[in-house]
Amino acid sequence: MTFSKRLSLFALACLLTLTACGGTSAPPAEGPDAPPSPPPETAGPPEEENVTLYDLGGLQAALPNEYLNLLRVDTDFPDGSESWKPLISVYEKASYEAAEQDFGGGAGFLFGFLSMDQAALEQHINYDGDHARVFAADGERYYALTGPTDVQFYRPGGEIDIESEDWKLWEKLNELGPRVQADFLERNGLQPFTVQDFLSQRAEEEDSVCLRYYPYFVKDGDTRIYYQLLLRQPARQGEGGIWAVDRWIDKSGSQSLYFPDSGKPAAEHYAELQEQCDAGEHPELLAPAGAAAAFVTDYFGHETVDGSFEEVPEVDYGYVERNEQLHRMVLGLMSRPEDVDGMDLLSCVGEATADNWGVLGRWMYGSDWFGPLMEALAEAAVGEDQQRRDSMVISCFLATGDAQADFRTPLSAILKAQFDADSQAFLAALREFSEAEQLLIEDAAGFSTHLLGAVVPGGLTGTMSPPDTPEYVCALPEAPEIS
Repeated sequence: MTFSKRLSLFALACLLTLTACGGTSAPPAEGPDAPPSPPPETAGPPEEENVTLYDLGGLQAALPNEYLNLLRVDTDFPDGSESWKPLISVYEKASYEAAEQDFGGGAGFLFGFLSMDQAALEQHINYDGDHARVFAADGERYYALTGPTDVQFYRPGGEIDIESEDWKLWEKLNELGPRVQADFLERNGLQPFTVQDFLSQRAEEEDSVCLRYYPYFVKDGDTRIYYQLLLRQPARQGEGGIWAVDRWIDKSGSQSLYFPDSGKPAAEHYAELQEQCDAGEHPELLAPAGAAAAFVTDYFGHETVDGSFEEVPEVDYGYVERNEQLHRMVLGLMSRPEDVDGMDLLSCVGEATADNWGVLGRWMYGSDWFGPLMEALAEAAVGEDQQRRDSMVISCFLATGDAQADFRTPLSAILKAQFDADSQAFLAALREFSEAEQLLIEDAAGFSTHLLGAVVPGGLTGTMSPPDTPEYVCALPEAPEIS
C-alpha cells in the first residue's frame, strides 16, 4: 500500500474515532472560554411538549425533556466534512464533567448521529465500522447511529459501583439512542436503510471471476495458503471492459468488500478508469489477473510474479471452513484439552487437506500445538467405531505427508496402536484408499507385504502386528506469517 494511501486510510480511521467514541475524543470543554453549542429549538407543537428539538442543519433530533438536565449535547463539529458529517453527540453530563476534571475529558459518550455521502459509505463498509450503524437514507446521503467503543461511565477517582443509583441511571440513559433514532427516522421523512440492503443490491449484479492469490509464492513457491479474490467488470461488461476486485476472502473465511479510496464513489472512479483504459492507459486492467496484481500491490503492498494467481471456477468455502475448524481445534487442545471430544478431533484432522495443514503451520508456531495435538490423537485413536477412527488417522497421515513438521513419526506409532487394537477394522479402513495410499500406510506402520499379503485392488489381507515404532518427538515450528 502506498504511503499516500496509508495516510488517507489513517485519516479516515481517526475521523471515525472522533465521531463515534467519546472515550477518545471529547467535545469542547465547558467554561467561560468554550464556544457554546447552538441553542436547541424549545418551541414545538403541543404533542411535542415533552421533547426538546435540536436543529441539525435541515434535520431535527428530539431529546426527551425528562433527561435533558443529565445530558451534554453537542451539535457543532468544526472538524467534520461534507463527506462524513457528524450531526449530534450526546453525553452523560456527570461522566463527561468528572473525566474532564480528572484528566481533561474523554468519557460519558452515549450516542450520536452522522451523515455520509456515497463515497464515505463505501469506505465505512471497507473498514467494517460496526460502531457506526447505518439506519437511514434520503436518496443522496446515509445516516448512522454512533456509539461508544468502550464503557464511558465515569465518576471522580475512576471508581465504578454497578449497584449505585448513578449506574442504574446510566443504564437508562444508554437506552436513549435507539429511541431517539426511531423518532429521527420518522420525524425527518427518511427511508430505512442498512448496509445489508446495499450488499444485497450488489449480490444481484453480474457474475464474478474467482482468482486465488498465493501470498507466499514469491517467497518459497507455497500454494497451500491463498486468498480468494472475486473480480467483476464495474464499468463495461464484455470485451474491452476493465476488471476490478469486488471482494476478497482470507484464509480463515473473513470476507471484505473493496472500494477504491479515491474520494469518489466507486462507480464514478471506475467510469473514469474505463475512459483512461480506452485511451490506452492501464492495459493490465483488461485481464482479471492483471487487475488482481494491481489490487494486491496497492492494497497489500505485495510483490507478485507469474504463478501468484490462479483462476478457479468458484470460491472454495470448504477450504476456509476447514482452516477455521482446525485452528479452533488446536486452540482448544492448548487451552482446555479435557473439553475436546475425541471423535470431533478425529473428524477434524481426517477432513483437513494438505493445504489446511500448510495454513496452520504458518498461522501458529508448531512448538505450541504439535505436541498437544499428537497426544490427543493418540488418546482418541482407539475406541468405539474403530474403523472410522482408523480411517480418520490414515487420512491425516496422507494429508501431512509433505508437511515441514514431522507428522510421520507420531502418526506411525498411532497407526500401529490402531492395528494392534483391531486389525480387521484397520484393514477394512485401509481398503477405502487407493493401492498407492495403502502402500504408504504399510510402509509407515512397518507392515511387510510378505507377512500381511500382497497389495491388491481389494486391499491388504492378513492379521500380523507390525514391529514396534519409536516414540515421536515434537517438531520445530514452521516459518511465521508474512507481515
